[in-house]
Amino acid sequence: MEGPVSEAEPGSHDDWDVVLETSQLYEAELAALRLREAGFDPRVIDQSYRQEPLPMVRALSVVKVLVKAERAEAARQLLSEPHDLPEDAYNEGT
Repeated sequence: MEGPVSEAEPGSHDDWDVVLETSQLYEAELAALRLREAGFDPRVIDQSYRQEPLPMVRALSVVKVLVKAERAEAARQLLSEPHDLPEDAYNEGT
């Protein structure tokens, strides 16, 4: 076994902090995209366990978005604010 068995602080990975934890990869990717647009350098870590057939079990579906610890509070603030869709997101033809 390499490294410590438990983390120093919950939600902390070396100099990275978790700013979002979800059960869906697409939610984490959307949050990471929003953070990138704001100048952050996020990382998405998919820790989900997948084996079919298996019902959706929260403990087995964990996707995290991390940013550098010194910018974590600003990232959490950004993700907590409402965000409108761009004007071109609506297509009247569909």
